[in-house]
Amino acid sequence: MCLISRNYGNVELDEGLVGGFLTALQQFSSEFSSQKGQPAILREVEMKGYTIVYERQENTMVVASVDRSDNEKVLRDTLSKMINIFHQRFGSYLKDWHGDLKPFKEFLPEIDKLTLDGKIAELAVPKPLLKKKISKTIVKMGMFLDEDCLKVANHCDGTKSKEEIAEETGFTIEKVGEMLEKLEKMGLIEM
Repeated sequence: MCLISRNYGNVELDEGLVGGFLTALQQFSSEFSSQKGQPAILREVEMKGYTIVYERQENTMVVASVDRSDNEKVLRDTLSKMINIFHQRFGSYLKDWHGDLKPFKEFLPEIDKLTLDGKIAELAVPKPLLKKKISKTIVKMGMFLDEDCLKVANHCDGTKSKEEIAEETGFTIEKVGEMLEKLEKMGLIEM
């Protein structure tokens, strides 16, 4: 059940539907991971154009939907702080809770403060920029870079985040991150 919500964007979502979906997904993840002997670690759902990120503490989840260009680490840190503060304030109330949602409304200003009115994830998303053109001859010789690194480098135009480059190249975000580190160490891109 959705206890409280705040919308900063122009996407309208049915809170009950989202809550039910994430609860079902979390239960599926727990069931699947228990069969594999691993703890449930699902913490986000990636959709085309945006990601639903959530943090969980006990039986409470805090959820946010972010664009691909938003800084997910900053958001995740904020959600973690938010759920801790929420539990400090309402933890004992939730133990004997009987369905009254009114007390949770007093948490709205805290959400606004923690999220900078919904702008917290827009802070400083690195968008790599290629400093100089890389010759295909160097790549063909295999001296410094491989074809995959060249492909990533050619997407470093200063307007795309690591996630956007991964989507455009078809590589995983982790692989793009590794290649960006390599390109940065070689002095070929700036973040």
